[in-house]
Amino acid sequence: MLARLDFTRPRTIVAAAVLVGILAGLCGAIFATVVTEPRVDDAIALEEQRAAEHPSDTADTEVGRMAVVDRGDQKGPGLFGAYAVAGAAFGLILAVTTLSLRTTTGGPFRRVALSGLILAGAITVTPWLKYPPNPPAVGDPDTVVQRERYYVLAIVLGALLLAGAAHLSARLRRAGWPEHRRVTVIVLGTLFGFAVVGAALPPNPDAITAPANLVWQFRIDSLMGNLLVWTLLTLGLGVLWTESARARAAAAQNGAQNSMPFKAEIPAS
Repeated sequence: MLARLDFTRPRTIVAAAVLVGILAGLCGAIFATVVTEPRVDDAIALEEQRAAEHPSDTADTEVGRMAVVDRGDQKGPGLFGAYAVAGAAFGLILAVTTLSLRTTTGGPFRRVALSGLILAGAITVTPWLKYPPNPPAVGDPDTVVQRERYYVLAIVLGALLLAGAAHLSARLRRAGWPEHRRVTVIVLGTLFGFAVVGAALPPNPDAITAPANLVWQFRIDSLMGNLLVWTLLTLGLGVLWTESARARAAAAQNGAQNSMPFKAEIPAS
């Protein structure tokens, strides 16, 4: 079956990445249901309690302005649907990025792993370090647009830094730099770049009003859920691509051997 998958065709890579991304997203939804959603329930209960005790202070909170959606739908079909769509989008981006790295040395697994590392760092880790997500009890609705702009800016800058580091690493490798020097320069340069970006970006405009323990548990759980999706997607696509290539090579070799003309040996008299 794997031999039938032609990963030399871009559309096969894209289709496989999207499918693996959907499966990875569903696994992330299961993780969120078990680990993250209880933190959301705690935050909503805290906000409702605060609203009951001080209705004038909480009438204009972000939770109060949210669209009325049944909590059961949010935790059930909505959660799984959102993670499936996000996984498919991640898979599409991973496929496009991997195709752009075809000139990179190494096999498909190395290219997929490098692409997944860059994307996970840019899309998930970089904005999390500067603007970590907050549970529903935290957030001013008047700063939603501002927070979204900061978040997207952090993703773009992180992607540029990591893509630049990958490009510089490839150039230094072609220039004959020893591995230890190249890795040291890339790591130190990347850390310095992230330090500059982190210092230059404006701080989060929202004050933290929820208990710190609840907020940080939610933030860490959210990060782990997203990294789980990226890990499963990257490993899944890398293994599928590599095993398919091996299977096709083995099938081609067997076919070549079977197609060799038969030479009968005439016994000596």
